Amino acid sequence: MNKLSMALAMVLGLGLAYAADHPELSEGDEAYSAENYPKAAALYRKDAELGVINAQVNLAIMYLDGQGVPQEYQQAAKWFLAAAEQGNAEAQFNIGVLYQDGKGVEKNPVEADKWFHLAKSFNNVERIEKTMSPEQIAEAKKRINEWIDNYQKTRGH
Repeated sequence: MNKLSMALAMVLGLGLAYAADHPELSEGDEAYSAENYPKAAALYRKDAELGVINAQVNLAIMYLDGQGVPQEYQQAAKWFLAAAEQGNAEAQFNIGVLYQDGKGVEKNPVEADKWFHLAKSFNNVERIEKTMSPEQIAEAKKRINEWIDNYQKTRGH
């Protein structure tokens, strides 16, 4: 085997190993990549309703941006919350922002603080806690601990 053939075999081998470690795009991802946003939203919704976290996050972002669906903050909040409850940090951060800003949900600094803590977005925690009373901060910490306890119980930890 000459050097070129060996190099090509190594590259192809690496490509196959990479492909084996990375699942293919979902149908929703493919539709989104093709800029067929209404189809992507419909496919993400189908998977989101089955509890697929990535689909829930992607659908929420589409509602947030009004991409392929009407811009509806309530729908964005619904799907971010569904993924956040399953432990997804991106969704936890985004639902925190919606609670902080009162978009799609009632403005609630305690809930925002809880979700920012769970998402480990400590700059946001610091910023929002400057606007909260000691009682609100204590309530947020109580909700964080309750969420963690419940999450661990449902995940068998």
